[in-house]
Amino acid sequence: MNILKRYFGPSFKFALSTGLMMCLFSGATVAGNLDQGISDPPVTIPKRFGSDVSAFYLGLSGGYATGGTDRFGLTTPAGSVEIGELDLRGSYGGIRGGWRGVVPTSIGRDYVYGFEVGYDFSTLDDEVSRQIGPVTVNGESEISDILSLRFRNGLTNKSGTVLYFVSVGYVRGEVKTTNNLSLGTAALEFEDSGHRSGFSASIGAEHSLSENWSITGEFEYVQFKSEEIEFDSGFSTKSTPRFRGLRFGLNYTF
Repeated sequence: MNILKRYFGPSFKFALSTGLMMCLFSGATVAGNLDQGISDPPVTIPKRFGSDVSAFYLGLSGGYATGGTDRFGLTTPAGSVEIGELDLRGSYGGIRGGWRGVVPTSIGRDYVYGFEVGYDFSTLDDEVSRQIGPVTVNGESEISDILSLRFRNGLTNKSGTVLYFVSVGYVRGEVKTTNNLSLGTAALEFEDSGHRSGFSASIGAEHSLSENWSITGEFEYVQFKSEEIEFDSGFSTKSTPRFRGLRFGLNYTF
């Protein structure tokens, strides 16, 4: 140390201080570079519904219907006869597509509204039977191929990843009503079928899974227009098919 002092003279303290500062600065720079080389992996989070002011989507859905009621009775020249109550049930599924818009609100949630078109390939049916004297009377009702146009609207949660909605809409489907009379080995069958209009209402939720995909679940009620059906036998019945169903689906948003 004394030799260094003699060699550098008064500049020894200055040189020592400068060297220490350079070492500290170099160490901090290396540490900073090490920190910059480490990065966290990207995290995928569900998409907020409000991130799109408007969007189109396509989807698939399916469900099971039960609790449908359609009282089946026959009006004959001799009077009216109650046959029984039809409980329309069965599985259904189909395709759908729609558009929705988003309006931010002052309460931290988004108001979402839109229109949806769907087509269900379904067969919901039931049959009732009653013995009247020697004659067995059967009545059957069936619903299939339902086209729907719905208006859907609701509010998201505060994070914007779940939409709680209600919907109302117009439906049109194929409704078939059958009356069968049998006496021993002899049987007569009378049938009436055609397209019939009606309405639907539902309540449910849609949960965003990722940037484009979401799942839905809803409870719905569907009722078709009541009509008086005239069979070729001269008998008639009043048909009012309706059902309740639980539907689940998967949507892809563009």
